[in-house]
Amino acid sequence: MKKLVFLLLAACLFAACSTEDDGIENPEEPIAFCDSIEVSGTIDEPTVWEEGYVYVINGSTVTVRSVLTIEPGVVVKIKDASIDVVGGKILAVGTPEKRIVFTSLGDDHFCGDTNGDATATVPSKGDWEQIYLNGTTETSFKYVDIFYAGQNRGGYSNAVKISGPNSVSFTFDNCRIAHTMHNNNASYDSSCAFYGSSYMNDATVSKFTNNALYDNGKPLQLNFYYNLDPSNKFHNPEDPSQTNTHNGIYLHHSSGGFDVSVNWDNTEIPYVIDESHQVHPSATINIGPNAIVKFKRPGTGLSRQSPQNINIHSTAFLTSYKDDVHGGDTNGDGNNSNPNNGDWEGVYNQYDQTYEQGPNILYAEN
Repeated sequence: MKKLVFLLLAACLFAACSTEDDGIENPEEPIAFCDSIEVSGTIDEPTVWEEGYVYVINGSTVTVRSVLTIEPGVVVKIKDASIDVVGGKILAVGTPEKRIVFTSLGDDHFCGDTNGDATATVPSKGDWEQIYLNGTTETSFKYVDIFYAGQNRGGYSNAVKISGPNSVSFTFDNCRIAHTMHNNNASYDSSCAFYGSSYMNDATVSKFTNNALYDNGKPLQLNFYYNLDPSNKFHNPEDPSQTNTHNGIYLHHSSGGFDVSVNWDNTEIPYVIDESHQVHPSATINIGPNAIVKFKRPGTGLSRQSPQNINIHSTAFLTSYKDDVHGGDTNGDGNNSNPNNGDWEGVYNQYDQTYEQGPNILYAEN
């Protein structure tokens, strides 16, 4: 028999359970009754969360150390807590008709007024912390919505955080990550809706496809050498004007980069770099047609060790993080800053000890 986990099964016949594929934008959805199940503690044996219920995590983090299967149509509401997957895995596989939803306890749009306060509360960014994958393999999220996360947790504000080399085997496909709290005072990459970490470097292992990230601050952080699938979107598919305040693909690299080739060919939003990076002699970076790469501060740049080490298409732009003309207002400050020469270092050619020049290399120091 399938097992429903933990403490309390409480009838909530006032609740309207909504699982249609039109997300949070359309309030006109079928009404169904659902019960609520309060969840806390540790999942240490195979467990199933069944359709027809709203699972409530309120103030106490749930740790997954076994296999948690979440059926299509399930709604999970969270307040001041996280879901930590440590040594276990989550199999959350929804369908286009029955998406799985992780959202705020104050979100009455899905499964109605679960917290029973009528209209006293509304969902807000940062109502809950994050889904934390640490020491998990083969976790799978398909047709899943993750809304209103990003509460500060140890200096990190993320909806999803990947931690460590043992957590890179996962799938996120056809997911929507939206309304994540952004901490503008956080470090370069610690406040991203999806924090892939430098370990997320192999797209055949860390599968991230067909997802939409919108109404966040920084939407995504991943490794320099991760080939991001072009199927991912950085706007609301139902309202393309709804994007992210710091719309960029934020790149981080700590070590490695041997014998790899990566394509930076997303043209919807820029790539953003906050460090000076020397491309390993056995690696190749291909900056594709109409791609934009922005450098966040002075001293950042790229260094090539052969003419073929970094390939820059003639229509690509390398420019300052403050350059709103190319790639939009990536730093999210409106008109409060302007690009200037010296905003970043440049592209250095180690083989002849010169800096690269060209009409599409803008605001570099050299």
